[in-house]
Amino acid sequence: MTVLEGGKTMQTSKFFKRISVGTAALAMVLALAGCGNSQSSVSSTKAVRSANRLIRNNNFQDAYDKLSQSSNRTNEANNLMTDLQNYISAKQAYDNQDYQTASAKLKEQKSTSTAMRDAYSVLQAKINKKQVSNSTSSSSKTAANQAASDQTSDSVVTSFANKMGFSGSKGYTITPTEVNGHVYKFEVRQNNSDHTVASLIGIYQYNSQTGAVTKLN
Repeated sequence: MTVLEGGKTMQTSKFFKRISVGTAALAMVLALAGCGNSQSSVSSTKAVRSANRLIRNNNFQDAYDKLSQSSNRTNEANNLMTDLQNYISAKQAYDNQDYQTASAKLKEQKSTSTAMRDAYSVLQAKINKKQVSNSTSSSSKTAANQAASDQTSDSVVTSFANKMGFSGSKGYTITPTEVNGHVYKFEVRQNNSDHTVASLIGIYQYNSQTGAVTKLN
């Protein structure tokens, strides 16, 4: 290169060397960043595989914890975490015999996990079975109460109410729930002042022949 005006050409050469070095450093940083993102993606994918194995073994909380510990989670990992949250909440409600809440918590699956899909299906089937069973039991109880009421004369209810001091003016309601000969079972409730809530006072067994009364709860 021709030297012009003293040392200017040499200064220009040093300037371009600095640019070259800076560009190389930037390229290295970008390459390392890309490598890091790739490694994080691989780590997240491995976490999803591990979570699916745990789900198949019914270790749902462990599966959720495994995913939550992975960095730069993929969409599939985030969706599977959401599914696990919903499942765990639904299972807790089911264990507490709150089947309506359990069904509501078991929302539409977001991930593509077949292990999660199978777990959803099993739990939903259990919830449905319990809801049907409760509905049938409630219907049977209502029918039994109606039959007992039909077999109980007003005089028997009045005798029981007078004996126990459950007068109608105090807001008591007496419902016959079972009849066996001269032995009656009554459910007694009392309304609050504005008749919006009927609190259970007790369940009693009453012998209309002897007048004996036993409180059952």
